[in-house]
Amino acid sequence: MAKAHAPAPKISAPPPPTTSKVLTNKTFTVAPWTRSNEGAKVMIYGPSGMGKTTLAAMAPDPVFIGVDDGGGLIPNPKTGEPVLHVPGIETFADVRAALQSNVFDDHASIVLDTVTMLQYWVLPYMFQTIKHDKTGTPTSIEDYGYGKGYRHLFDTMHLILTDCERLLHKGKNIILIAQGAKLVEKNEAGEDYMKDGPNLHHSDKISVRRDYVEWCDHIVRVTWEGASVKGKKISPVSGRMIDVAPDATFEAKSRGPALAGIKAVSFATNDDDSLWSMLFGGE
Repeated sequence: MAKAHAPAPKISAPPPPTTSKVLTNKTFTVAPWTRSNEGAKVMIYGPSGMGKTTLAAMAPDPVFIGVDDGGGLIPNPKTGEPVLHVPGIETFADVRAALQSNVFDDHASIVLDTVTMLQYWVLPYMFQTIKHDKTGTPTSIEDYGYGKGYRHLFDTMHLILTDCERLLHKGKNIILIAQGAKLVEKNEAGEDYMKDGPNLHHSDKISVRRDYVEWCDHIVRVTWEGASVKGKKISPVSGRMIDVAPDATFEAKSRGPALAGIKAVSFATNDDDSLWSMLFGGE
């Protein structure tokens, strides 16, 4: 005789929050939603040496947070002057402190160069601030246990976006630079395939890359225009361009009318600021 199964345990719904936690004393109205007083959220990605920092240097009145020190070698192509930056940035905590400060009040754009390198800076910050339940201070992301370390990585990298939101509401443009990387894209309709995008942690369950891509208004890829392959070698035949609309093989997007209907923007020379002229009307 088969054993009877024990009844499933009852799951009680959590008590409703108190009124003081739900209601505020705000007075709400209805108004046009234009974001006219907020900045733009832009990510530039592509292979190393393609001119991502050069492009960012021509954005409206930029100040760099140099996680990678390459910007110190690249002057503004329009003026020949060194780009502005915030000295003393050495740790992930420094980046957050700078973003939360008022140092950018007199400038239009903040450039974080690069978020790929910043992801490496996150690890020692995590080890010092997020302890393991049993063993104390981790020395590796795997020390947190299966999957837990990457959840901490996601949450900690998202703090940067939270800091950037404050600046956006003050009218500042946020420009994130990332190295490019081809990662496996899951395809439920057929075989998986490779997709180019920003070099940030990505897995099916936890993806910093997806979080940053979804947050941005504009994702653009600096790449070769008219590249051809012959004898297993690739040769760019027309120089560089900026992809602003996606296809199945790479990440790109643009919200709003500025780049609507456009697939690519010129970046023929180092001083070609076509992207910014189209996004900001020649500011």
